Amino acid sequence: PESLEDYLAHGGYTALAHVLENMTPEEVCNEILRSGLRGRGGAGFPAGTKWNFVRQAEAVQKYVIVNGDEGDPGAYMDRTVMEDDPHRVLEGLIINAYAVGASQGYFYIRGEYPIAIQRIKRAIRAAKRRGILGKSVLGTDFSFTAEVRIGAGAFVCGEETALIHSVEGKRGIPRIRPPYPSTSGLWGMPTGINNVETIANVPSIINNGAEWFAGIGTAESKGTKVFALAGQLRNTGLIEVPMGITLREIVFEIGGGIPGGRSFKAAQTGGPSGGCIPEEYLDTPVDYENLSKLGSIMGSGGLVVIDDTTGMPDFSRFFMDFCVDESCGKCVPCRVGTVKIRNILDNIITGEGALEDLDKLESLCNLVKTTSLCGLGQSAPNPVISTMKYFRQEYEDLIQ
Repeated sequence: PESLEDYLAHGGYTALAHVLENMTPEEVCNEILRSGLRGRGGAGFPAGTKWNFVRQAEAVQKYVIVNGDEGDPGAYMDRTVMEDDPHRVLEGLIINAYAVGASQGYFYIRGEYPIAIQRIKRAIRAAKRRGILGKSVLGTDFSFTAEVRIGAGAFVCGEETALIHSVEGKRGIPRIRPPYPSTSGLWGMPTGINNVETIANVPSIINNGAEWFAGIGTAESKGTKVFALAGQLRNTGLIEVPMGITLREIVFEIGGGIPGGRSFKAAQTGGPSGGCIPEEYLDTPVDYENLSKLGSIMGSGGLVVIDDTTGMPDFSRFFMDFCVDESCGKCVPCRVGTVKIRNILDNIITGEGALEDLDKLESLCNLVKTTSLCGLGQSAPNPVISTMKYFRQEYEDLIQ
């Protein structure tokens, strides 16, 4: 990971050289669009469409940012890519910059990832020495430089407008959109933001072609996805699987099933913003659309498996506690609503709840979801909503 020569020996920067010599920025954007690559940070927005928005925006300066904040508890997909293959991420970023017309890029990495920070910085220095970064990238007319910005560990900075504020040296809080960063982002200029896994896919797409990438996965969700398997499983760790694989395959074939003779109860995808998927949906193909239908999200790729010893109200209370701590406090629905949701959960768990609290809880979750300013508040109630939908009896039993 720390050797540019090793990366070059394995075909590194051939995608960048090909792009600079043989493709126009528009052709690069359209190649990414045809591949079907969608944002791996959670929202699943088509990367090529986003790149075209930034490319078509007119401005004297444009920026590109790699989002390496990765705040989900138990998730470490992006950290691993930055630590193990930093030049791949840097190459993807330079290609992104060329495609949209940006001359400056930033890696926004959470401070808890010291090895990733060190290796990305080393990759940047090595690339500068070899003419891969700087005034004349690989001897062409294209100029591009990159820097690292270190986050202070705020989960909300995974949201792109909060991240932009943090890069600018301000407090990391979101703002209302539109305008979107693709037209008015960093210092008011058009800015492309992609997460680490999204950018790391770019060199492979250029080298192998859009059709190769689009040939993996499902009709709407192309390519592979990296998940961090955690929880009550025999095999935990990182996996990379094609989109459309079923939860059953992930849990029982790759994950090895539930240890200790216990039975599968639910899987939560999407970290604290995701929902719980019960046993009856184990054969659901894992892609953006199917997870959304079940009340969950893909998220950045956290996947927590729980067995029949876990109480669902306690489980959702754990994630709500996280969201209360991480709320930036800018908007009332998230700042106050998440605390109120946690208070009702506390009452139910300690036996002080009433049956009408369940209706209150449902109403409050929907209010927070629909009126919060950013993705943190909009998705914070998901664990509660999904566990109440599929495991309502557990809430009623605690109350009664």
